[in-house]
Amino acid sequence: MIRLILLSLVLGFGAGYAFLTPDQGPLLDTILMNALNIMIFVSGIEIGENKALIRQFVTPRNLSLCLAIPAAITLGSLTLGTLFGLLTGLPSRDSLLVSAGMGWYSLSSVVIGSLYSTKVGAIAFIANSLRELLCFISVPLLTRWYKFPCIGLGGASTMDSTMPVLLKYINTPAAILGFVSGFLLTLEIPFLLTFLMP
Repeated sequence: MIRLILLSLVLGFGAGYAFLTPDQGPLLDTILMNALNIMIFVSGIEIGENKALIRQFVTPRNLSLCLAIPAAITLGSLTLGTLFGLLTGLPSRDSLLVSAGMGWYSLSSVVIGSLYSTKVGAIAFIANSLRELLCFISVPLLTRWYKFPCIGLGGASTMDSTMPVLLKYINTPAAILGFVSGFLLTLEIPFLLTFLMP
């Protein structure tokens, strides 16, 4: 799986560099959205077919985890973002804004770039894109030792693009927790970015 992901990334980079022009961006966005929708649809079928598991999932413990996991992801992201800012000399507000994207690179980069700073928006795009890519690569390796902490790696992306990886390498309950966590983070991130803006 990891080799296939890295090979796809390298081939995609080569194809984009060799064949695509900037005006073909909308076509690429359409292909990407359709592929993502198919992937989420198939993941939903896999979760939905196990009705007994869904009934077992709705317990006080799991419902409390649904709230605790995104809260821990938010706290961890902002704490590490602040620490990264101190280590690199990036202003604390800038590092907080970048880390507040929590994997949602398409929104965070646009909001930060248009309302605050183009430079910080570009950093947010790169950092949050790398977070999603890191989730694809590291989850297959880390699940040998850690399972539920892997949900935090993807941040908001566990609601969509990285959910199939959780489903394949952890288990269905973890994928459901990842979906709920990603959904709640997706609701939270716009408010958090607005709050952190000067």
